[in-house]
Amino acid sequence: MTCVSALLMMLWTAQTQAFAQQFSITASVDRQTVPLNEQVVLTVAVSGDQPSLPDPRLPSMPNFNVHSVGRSQNLSFINNRVSSTVEHRFILVPRLIGNAVIGPIEAQSGGKKVSTDPIEISVLRPSAAASPQPTRPTAARPRPRQAPQPSGSQTGSGPDIFVTAEVNKRNPYVNEQMLMTVRFHYAVPLLGNAEWDPPVTQGFLKEDLPPAPATLVTREGRVYYVTEIKIVLFPIQPGELTIGPTQIRCQVQKEMRVDPFSSDFFEQFFSQGVVGAVTRELRTNPTRITAQPLPEEGKPQSFTGAVGRFRIKADVDKGQANVGDAITLSLVLEGDGNLKSLSAVPLPEMPSFRPYDTVSTLSTSKDVQGVRGVKTFKTVLVPRASGLLEIPPIQFNYFDPTTKRYERIQTNILRVKVAPAQTGAGGTSPVAFQAGPIAGGGEITRVAADIRYLKIAADDPLAQRLCLGSFSRLWLHLIPLTVFLLSLAGAAYRNVLLNDPAGARSKGALAKAMSRIKDVRGAGSPEETAAGLFEALSNFVADKLNQPASGLTLREAGRSLREKYPKLPEGHLGQLRILWEELEMFRFAPKGAQEEQTAHLADGVKELLKALDEELHA
Repeated sequence: MTCVSALLMMLWTAQTQAFAQQFSITASVDRQTVPLNEQVVLTVAVSGDQPSLPDPRLPSMPNFNVHSVGRSQNLSFINNRVSSTVEHRFILVPRLIGNAVIGPIEAQSGGKKVSTDPIEISVLRPSAAASPQPTRPTAARPRPRQAPQPSGSQTGSGPDIFVTAEVNKRNPYVNEQMLMTVRFHYAVPLLGNAEWDPPVTQGFLKEDLPPAPATLVTREGRVYYVTEIKIVLFPIQPGELTIGPTQIRCQVQKEMRVDPFSSDFFEQFFSQGVVGAVTRELRTNPTRITAQPLPEEGKPQSFTGAVGRFRIKADVDKGQANVGDAITLSLVLEGDGNLKSLSAVPLPEMPSFRPYDTVSTLSTSKDVQGVRGVKTFKTVLVPRASGLLEIPPIQFNYFDPTTKRYERIQTNILRVKVAPAQTGAGGTSPVAFQAGPIAGGGEITRVAADIRYLKIAADDPLAQRLCLGSFSRLWLHLIPLTVFLLSLAGAAYRNVLLNDPAGARSKGALAKAMSRIKDVRGAGSPEETAAGLFEALSNFVADKLNQPASGLTLREAGRSLREKYPKLPEGHLGQLRILWEELEMFRFAPKGAQEEQTAHLADGVKELLKALDEELHA
């Protein structure tokens, strides 16, 4: 008995460890020795078997100025299992010479915390090609230190320090990418790092670009170090817009002159060589632009506001499948526009497939030219028929500000060879279809049928027996009267329900869903439990909206809930989206479902349904 217990404990420990390793985090740098005037690229990767992964938390790095330069995500389905990796990239600009340590970088999700090992970096003196090293404007608090004197700074008629701001476009289109450049010039030594206050950009979407190395320029006979700060702006409304002033605060070396006739002559004399500091504040003028509205001429009906230049391609994860299997359609959109604001590309009519909700991932890259990236939309398609099925070309419309006209791009036709459903295969939809030819070839295959019978229970003669035996006791005559009044009340309640079927359906939604969760929890395999939980969740939402549960998508559910219950908290809708997507994932990746996961999902669904029912009744 002891051996059996030990074996069970070992198996349980192995399963727990496997479940606990659902995501991991790694960190790497492109080099561990860097001159003070150069940069280090830090890459943090979070990987796991779930589509939603936590963001990393960086430790305090006082020896560096840290700039985020974007993230990329790779989501794949291999052998019905989800694999996801999110890479976060950062630019580290050294601030001090010496040995620096990047502490453990952490990520936390669901009570589990993982971290990386520390990384040591040696910061050397500036390289000869760029020596001496200028300080760089950052948002950090300045650290006083002696800065070298730029060559030639004492000649010419230009000012000691000044700042300029300019934009590359004065009349951009709405949602067109434009670049603002702030240039900080200084020809005198600086003490510590300068502080930069970014401008107010009301009416724009803003993206910060990574810093560029400082350069040397000659202006009005003086040699200046120039540090550039670039910002990408997207105007979101037409008309005249104002970019607020930007401000830089810095400390420059104060000259120490000795006055022989001063009362503190000896104090001044012996203080020679001590560096004094004076704070200077520099401020640019506001920048005004005029954003042009997009032209109405030639605007396609399916245009969603994309401005820039784009490319599109599509692919499926498998070329052969059975009726009822899940096929992942990947649509990749690449370009230099505002990819963050792009919604899912509308899919064409596909009567041979049943589409599910679309999940998107974004990978962006930033350089001195601007922001560009790749946005991937993944949609699960379930074939409804057998044969050689076609996915029509997927079209995308955008406005090209260079040619000042609307462009249309599209994908190639995709073909999938679908075999009839296998007997006993899981994942089929409980909907009956009529057999016959459909578009795309093939025959509709009957998958399943769902018939429910109404049963009427026999009457209970208990009340009749009580009445017949109660003549000897008059007070017992109140019993049939009570039964009669209760029956009247029940009839009246049934009439109310019949006159308001939507209200009756809404009132009974929670009880029906809880009963369904109780039936499926622990009663079958993890796949069956996940399917039952999804049925309970989707039927609850359908009952509250008085809509049919079959064909109800997450997007339609969220939109209808917002319209019918405008005061519903966004947090509830966010939790609904998370649980809905996880349950759908387990339905189409049954081998990835574990008992621990389905038990956790069951608790989450119960709590969400209670919270939704309370809010929707308020």
